[in-house]
Amino acid sequence: MSREDLTTIVSRALTDKEYRAQLIADLDKALEGFNLDEAEKKLLRSLPSDVFDELTMDLEARQSKSGFLGGLSLMGSKDAVDAGTVLDLLMNKYGK
Repeated sequence: MSREDLTTIVSRALTDKEYRAQLIADLDKALEGFNLDEAEKKLLRSLPSDVFDELTMDLEARQSKSGFLGGLSLMGSKDAVDAGTVLDLLMNKYGK
């Protein structure tokens, strides 16, 4: 399992609408250059098309309630969201 690659994919899908659309429309093309095993690919294939939109809204709502200022960030600022935590949530809900 390449957790680092999977984390990169999830982070990018949350922050890049074009990549998110490609991930849903053409998973194989979106995953080019990443080293994922079959279980990880199966996880990504099992996700509903609106999962990243829902996650983004949920994370923004959590940040707002927590008093964080600024937009959603997975890149490491004071209001950053830990991409690994988001990945864990996805795996717990959709991974089997």
